[in-house]
Amino acid sequence: MEAARAGIVALAGLLAALAGCGAPAAPSLPTAVRPAPSSAPAAADWSQLVDLDGRPAVASGAKAVAVVFVLPDCPICNAYVPELNRLHAEFTRRGAALVLVHADPATTTDAARQHAQEYQIAAPVAVDGQHVWVKRAQATTTPEAALFSPAGDLLYRGRIDDQYTGLGQRRTVVTSHDLRDALEAVLAGRPVSQSRTKAVGCPIPESPKGG
Repeated sequence: MEAARAGIVALAGLLAALAGCGAPAAPSLPTAVRPAPSSAPAAADWSQLVDLDGRPAVASGAKAVAVVFVLPDCPICNAYVPELNRLHAEFTRRGAALVLVHADPATTTDAARQHAQEYQIAAPVAVDGQHVWVKRAQATTTPEAALFSPAGDLLYRGRIDDQYTGLGQRRTVVTSHDLRDALEAVLAGRPVSQSRTKAVGCPIPESPKGG
């Protein structure tokens, strides 16, 4: 009798233990990993770079965009106009764009138009009164060139060539055509071999307050 009672108690304990054991817990689903925020600058909106008549200065589908910052009273900028006209004529035919951008916030559209007529500038001219493009290129000097990919990646920044070694110091023979070489590399699908050089010229005036 005692043996039977002990068996019943043991069976009840076993049933209770089984009742307390649920099905194995389902594995938790992995939490979605949020991509790290990109530190790359937003893609350039080239439609916002307009010429003196309010039209887009960069043609749709340009393979590369060269922006050259200028000041109307900088003698080195003005001395480079013939070379910039040559670069514009050659590389526009090959699908690139070259735009001269006035970097002085005080330069008006009328003053820029008068300057373009006086120096017979062939390339599109724009005015960057709020330093939108100056900041994007991190430019500090004129004439300083910035070469961008269509998406707005900065591929080259610096001098047009090595004609000037300092203020008032000019070579008789140019030995390094930096902007031309950078354009050639980009159009050929190659990386720019020297992506940064030092431009020689006139300092860009400060950005407008709050700009």
